[in-house]
Amino acid sequence: MAEKLVKTILDGYLGPLLFLMMAFGSPASALCMDNNAEDKSETIESALIKDKGDCGILVDGRQYRINEATIVLDLLGKEILLCDLPVPCIPLVEYKRINELDPVCLRIEMRRLLEDSKDKG
Repeated sequence: MAEKLVKTILDGYLGPLLFLMMAFGSPASALCMDNNAEDKSETIESALIKDKGDCGILVDGRQYRINEATIVLDLLGKEILLCDLPVPCIPLVEYKRINELDPVCLRIEMRRLLEDSKDKG
């Protein structure tokens, strides 16, 4: 008799329960996974900054945005303004990806100055 009761409950409620778990469980899991992925930063080493502007830098044909939290360091490790960063140059760029936007630079650390580098404000 207990088996019949369990079978009736499972047959009646298992389908809707699975549907609710798929409908509401998966998006919640996906949102958690996206938030964790956004918190990770990535690094580009030995890339070439070809140009810069008020809104960011151009590395290997891709735009990387800067903001007020971006740290820019010269060859000696001294913090400088982006306008004082000579281009082209070889930097270490630490950045964070943001969904459907250009990545945001967290840190730009100049590693090597090129012969034809100059400040472009």
